[in-house]
Amino acid sequence: KPYIKSRYCRGVPDPKIRIYDMGRKTAGVDEFPLCVHLVSLEKEQLSSESLEAARICANKHMIRHVARDAFHMRVRVHPFHVLRINKMLSCAGADRLQTGMRGAWGKPNGTAARVNI
Repeated sequence: KPYIKSRYCRGVPDPKIRIYDMGRKTAGVDEFPLCVHLVSLEKEQLSSESLEAARICANKHMIRHVARDAFHMRVRVHPFHVLRINKMLSCAGADRLQTGMRGAWGKPNGTAARVNI
C-alpha cells in the first residue's frame, strides 16, 4: 500500500521531477507517425531522481536527433510514495547514543513512483 504525503505525514521533500510534458505539447494524436511506450516488466519503485534523470536524457536525445517540435513526450507516473530512512550514527561510541532497530520508523527521505506491469 503506498505511503503518501498527508496531514499526518509531514516534512516530505518535494519530488525532483517538475516537468512531465516535453516537446510540442499542443500536437494532436494523429500528427506523429509513431507512438512508443516504455513498460516495466516487474513491480518496482522508481525514485523521483531517477525519473528526472531519465526525462532529461530522453529529452536531450530527442532534441539532438529530431527537431524540438517533431515529438511529444510525457512522463505518466508520478512519485507519490514517500521513502523513509532510519538514520544511524557511525562514530565512536555510537552504540550508547542510538537505539538500533528499536523504534526504527524512519523520517521521510524522498519520493518514488510505484510502477506495475
